[in-house]
Amino acid sequence: MQLVTIHLPKPAHEMAQEEILKKIAHLSKTVRNMRFTNEGADLEFETPAGTETELAERVEQLAVSVQKSLRSLQRKLVYRSEACADPQFRGDGMCEGMHMLGNGQVALDGMPLRLFQYFDRVFEAFGDPWSANPLLTPTLIPATVLAKCDYFRSFPHNVTFAAHLSEDADRIEDFRKRHQERDTLDEMALTDMEAPEACLSPATCYHVYHLHQGQTLPAEGMVYGVCGKCFRYESSNMRDLRRLWDFTMREVVFMGSRDSVLKERERGIEMTVRFLEEHRLAGEIRTASDPFFIAPDASAKTYFQLSAETKYEMSLMLPGEERLAVGSLNYHTDFFGRAFNVSVEGSGPMHSVCIAFGIERWVYAFLAQHGHDPAQWPDAVRTAPEFTAK
Repeated sequence: MQLVTIHLPKPAHEMAQEEILKKIAHLSKTVRNMRFTNEGADLEFETPAGTETELAERVEQLAVSVQKSLRSLQRKLVYRSEACADPQFRGDGMCEGMHMLGNGQVALDGMPLRLFQYFDRVFEAFGDPWSANPLLTPTLIPATVLAKCDYFRSFPHNVTFAAHLSEDADRIEDFRKRHQERDTLDEMALTDMEAPEACLSPATCYHVYHLHQGQTLPAEGMVYGVCGKCFRYESSNMRDLRRLWDFTMREVVFMGSRDSVLKERERGIEMTVRFLEEHRLAGEIRTASDPFFIAPDASAKTYFQLSAETKYEMSLMLPGEERLAVGSLNYHTDFFGRAFNVSVEGSGPMHSVCIAFGIERWVYAFLAQHGHDPAQWPDAVRTAPEFTAK
């Protein structure tokens, strides 16, 4: 691998660095170990020899474009926990019981599984103050629904398609013969597939909006508690529990008028603050943006999310001055209300907010900060039934 160092015309500030690193991995699958050095003035990555010249030019163009789009925009800090004053890191986020079974695919047992079960339980209870309606959603989502969500235009690089062989006996037999002694799919496999009518769901809240398509909600709105497997392909960014292709998301989804859902987001922020302090976690709630694809309008979308404060991120500290987004509190305006023709009695198109928790990421960040010894853990976790029950 060849180390490539790009000296930027202007040092990238923290928010620009984050946006640039989100996007670089999708320039080429050969890009590895992207990082900023020299206080944001230099951008380094590794790539196979022979590709470095072309990739260096593309990476620099991307970095400069992101910097230009963000200009002097500053991230808003909504909350910073007391533990941030002197963050402690007793682990590295990994421990026995984490089994990487494939690219971005993990199995858990032992301690990390019990931690997963703990966070799943307490985040399910997050919806109790609203008596959130529990909803079981499918893993698949129709491609037509993702299109309504603008996913193919905004996040095509993240989509995982669910495909199947064409209903053609000769083609199926040919596929079977070609693969009877192979260890993996051959290069012709895609030509045997039908155009995907479904994808693997990238977010559980989409199912809620689809469920109410064409309906008018009561004036007081509706609240759902949803949990499901989600799938987002993130190329070389997938290494461990920090970035998985197949992960678990628990959400509280609010649908109603603009004022009502924003009021509930504020309540959600207050609950998150108490949770961070109770668990002695070094973290922040701050403005953030989604990883929009590298397209002409991507920078404008990023700027809008950050300047309009539609997305708040729960960010926990990791060793080496890294951070990990473990959840979010998102305000979608009336986008999904209009996309799915959902209205609220007396208020027009539905507005929505979702409070989302990536459970595997909470496990990783908790172990990084508190380590593997339960004696060092906060009482809320150490005395939880997941760790005290026989």
